[in-house]
Amino acid sequence: MSTSIRPAWSSNVIYILAAIGCAAGVGNIWRFPMMAYSYGGGAFLLALLVSNAFIIFPLMMTETVLGQEFRLSGPQAFNKIKPGSAWIGWMGVLVSLFVLVYYIPLMAWAVKYLFLAFTGDFLVDPTTYFDVHILNRSASISDMGGFQWSVLAALLLCYAVIMFSLRKGVHSLGNVVKWTATLPFVLLFILVIRGVTLPGAMTGLEALFIPDWSQLKDLELWQAAIGQSFFSASLAFGYFMVAGSHRPKDHEIARSSLWIIIGNLMVSILSGMAVFSTLGFMAHVSEKPISEVAAGGPSLIFTVLPAAMAQMPFASIFFTVLLLIVFIMLAIDSAFGLFEVVVGAFHDLFPKKTYKESLRNVMIFIFILSLPLMTGAGFYYLDIIDHFIGTYLIMFIGMLEAFMMAYFIGPEKIRNLINKREPGKGIGKWFNIALYIIPLLLLTIIIPVFKQEFTESYEDYSMFYIVVLGLIPLAIVFIGSFFLSSQTEK
Repeated sequence: MSTSIRPAWSSNVIYILAAIGCAAGVGNIWRFPMMAYSYGGGAFLLALLVSNAFIIFPLMMTETVLGQEFRLSGPQAFNKIKPGSAWIGWMGVLVSLFVLVYYIPLMAWAVKYLFLAFTGDFLVDPTTYFDVHILNRSASISDMGGFQWSVLAALLLCYAVIMFSLRKGVHSLGNVVKWTATLPFVLLFILVIRGVTLPGAMTGLEALFIPDWSQLKDLELWQAAIGQSFFSASLAFGYFMVAGSHRPKDHEIARSSLWIIIGNLMVSILSGMAVFSTLGFMAHVSEKPISEVAAGGPSLIFTVLPAAMAQMPFASIFFTVLLLIVFIMLAIDSAFGLFEVVVGAFHDLFPKKTYKESLRNVMIFIFILSLPLMTGAGFYYLDIIDHFIGTYLIMFIGMLEAFMMAYFIGPEKIRNLINKREPGKGIGKWFNIALYIIPLLLLTIIIPVFKQEFTESYEDYSMFYIVVLGLIPLAIVFIGSFFLSSQTEK
């Protein structure tokens, strides 16, 4: 494993921007607004704040301080904590790898749409434009359809940008995130200002923010809020361990973590306002309730919102282009973070290779795996992989990680590591209580989700595709993590 001096972030501001960029991904714009709408508006926001304060904040500080203390990425840091436990870290690395398999094609779709949006052709029929002209989506998952060479070209462009940005690790990345992590805030403000000036916007914002306090009694709301805050913060991948390993060893933890959480929440709130003010306008124009025009996931970005913007009184193309740029910026920053996790872990495992060689090898491997998503059935493939790899498995890894930190390292030891970096401004004993409880809370969320997975067929896909695209990748994550753990201990 690597014991050499690690390159450092050029400043703490750059570290915070990069971390916000990794945390604030596409889920902030297509997952958060619909969850808030579905679970009591302001009541969900309150639950989200509580989750961030008492779950995300302590876990983020814990990952960061262990990265700074051991100067290693996740798997190697876990092996330092308890020999034989590197498999927990490797699970996060392999999940990150599989997420990148569909995350970069998702960016490629947005890039292709961005270039074509300038023509204004999508305005003719925005509800079918994405399926027909961007994806050329096949009729079903069993029909692979033709290979989409234009999407492949967009994919190669995305890889070129990522390779250029990460070619020197955190040194080159710092110059990029100054723009990619800050630009979404500016563009989202523009989209919000435009959205709130549209007729019907207040109806949409009321649907998003007016609280239904009765839902706070519903366990499902708290499960959703904890899950969303967990996924949105990019915990369990091991990002904050590898990012923390590039910080000065004695640098403070608490204030930086708080700024990252605030930045991530701001992106979510701004995204929600931009989305629901526009949906309110769409409901007003079509004379339908919000419930009939709202949708989550890729359909929200690529179909519903372009359809709403096509009905704007002016500058429909301009605001659609802004939306796609925001989406691409959020996606690429998260991709940077995921690549840091994967490349950092393999670079620590094989230190004789240069960072650039490790990056190149990882990118080639992910690129090959993502080629089936360049076909007409790519959307269906993405749907299954994301469901099985990018959803509850992350929570499961987070539970294991939190359990290890609470019951093997010990909260008091971690709290002392955090507090010694900022004497006189330390965090209190509440941290210990939170760290003990977090694994149990995550378990209460995981159990019903696992029960549902094994009693219901996902989206009526045939078992063949569930096995090939869902269960086999899950098996690879589990088996591969133990194999790589054995290599880490050598």
